[in-house]
Amino acid sequence: MNLDDVVRCEIHPTVGIARLGNSPDGFFVGPETPGTPPRPDGGFKDTAGRVKRQAARFRLYAYDQAGAVLGELTSADAQISWTAELANAKGEWFRFAGRFHVSTADADRRNREIDPADPAARARLVVRPGPRSVTGPSQDGRDARFDTGTFLGTPVPLGELRTDEDGRLLVLGGFGKSGSVRPAHPISHFANNDFWFDDISDGPIGATVRLGGPQGRQVPVAPAWCLVAPPDFAPHTPSMITLYDVALEVARTSGGLPVPPEVSFTRDIYPILARPVGLAWVNEVARRRHGDPARNFLAPGRLAQLSSNAAADAPLRRAVFRRLRAPGGTDIGQANAGFMPVLAGDDGDLQDDRPRTWLALLPGQYERMRRWAAGDFLADWAGVPVPVPFGALAPADQPHALVRAALEAANGGGFFPGIEMTYIADEPATWAAPFRLREDLVAGDVTKYMAVPWQADFYLCNTHWWPAARPDEVLPEPEHDALIQVSAEAFREWDRGVADGAGPLKGMNEMAARWSTLGFVVARPGPDGGEILVETERSSLGPA
Repeated sequence: MNLDDVVRCEIHPTVGIARLGNSPDGFFVGPETPGTPPRPDGGFKDTAGRVKRQAARFRLYAYDQAGAVLGELTSADAQISWTAELANAKGEWFRFAGRFHVSTADADRRNREIDPADPAARARLVVRPGPRSVTGPSQDGRDARFDTGTFLGTPVPLGELRTDEDGRLLVLGGFGKSGSVRPAHPISHFANNDFWFDDISDGPIGATVRLGGPQGRQVPVAPAWCLVAPPDFAPHTPSMITLYDVALEVARTSGGLPVPPEVSFTRDIYPILARPVGLAWVNEVARRRHGDPARNFLAPGRLAQLSSNAAADAPLRRAVFRRLRAPGGTDIGQANAGFMPVLAGDDGDLQDDRPRTWLALLPGQYERMRRWAAGDFLADWAGVPVPVPFGALAPADQPHALVRAALEAANGGGFFPGIEMTYIADEPATWAAPFRLREDLVAGDVTKYMAVPWQADFYLCNTHWWPAARPDEVLPEPEHDALIQVSAEAFREWDRGVADGAGPLKGMNEMAARWSTLGFVVARPGPDGGEILVETERSSLGPA
């Protein structure tokens, strides 16, 4: 590109996601191409069985006066100095009770034994090491560690900054460390445990850019944000609703992005039909409903009908649509397992008399499904779309591909509280522009709503919450190796061995200690030549 044409830069993805891991050195870069999950060299664990951290990689894109993307800037084009801040503010925030039961009373703050009226005392509950900076290619992170923050005086490292060989920023989060600063003080609640800390975090990403070198022209840079979340133990399984879906819905309903006039089967409908089928590999309810070829939306004969807008295929389309739970959370008649999806919503565990406890599609998704059922859609199905490698994308398409890849690998509901982000994700006030968080947020503001420690929520929220990140039942690798055909009997509980039968209190506490021993669910060739998902890398240090 001609550097004289550059008037500003943007950091992409606008929201990046890093993930915890307890490997001291092993890491991999998170998804950067939509539809392409991570496949780290050597697996998701190091040779000692410790979980590798997922790094969020941030890139700089140059724009001209007309707002057109000129291309990516690297250290070959400019001097790039990155600055980022990560913080964990969970301990100082209000106790999580769900979006419908929010309280801002001081009596409902976490750690209220620390005087809510004393800002200096409350500040000790926030792990805030301050910003770190890194300049130049191939920086190894030793000089940009977030290692000076404390929780009530206890050091809590939150990760570090590195750069790749082209000077792109790599944000690595914490090591999955959680604990209580008060002795003999076990976990007792799924989300609110006073005097406990963890190393989840979030914060802003900025950069200073001088075109051509240290003495070159400086141009303004639009910032980004990084979320540091728990590991994704089923990285090849999309959530029923993704965080990208939620952010896209907000952008469209707030007028930031136009709503496409047409409904495309390939773009809009197929993902909604495919995701519950994919969940069958990690969730027994989905397996019973969608694992059977007679009820599998992706079985060739059925998919041919569902992708057709012919009048003869309308009864099947309408039958599927009638089973979809309507958004809004007001219809008691749909608050049961007879409607889809059979997953929990934003108001706690599933209850047949409480519609808001049941997950529903987003309003925009539901409307597109309604139009599909009515035959008002483009019958453009030509087979499963093949992901385009990142390097083959046009420069103008790369920025959005980065944010879509990051957010499609994150959970978009139910938000109780969630995995990477909670219910604030679907509130327009959270966003300054499409896929760009408000710039008046401070580090720690996004993840402070989440469970503390994260392992407590991770243990208890099984069966109908987030099986695409926290699997429920899985097909272990030994069973896969001896498999003739997939059968229900071959599946096992993913968290088997963690407090087996000893109750939730023991389970939450054991998850805090043993989370890294559990397995990852990844794609493998099946016995019939197709693809199946198998639990691998279950640590020898963990339960059998």
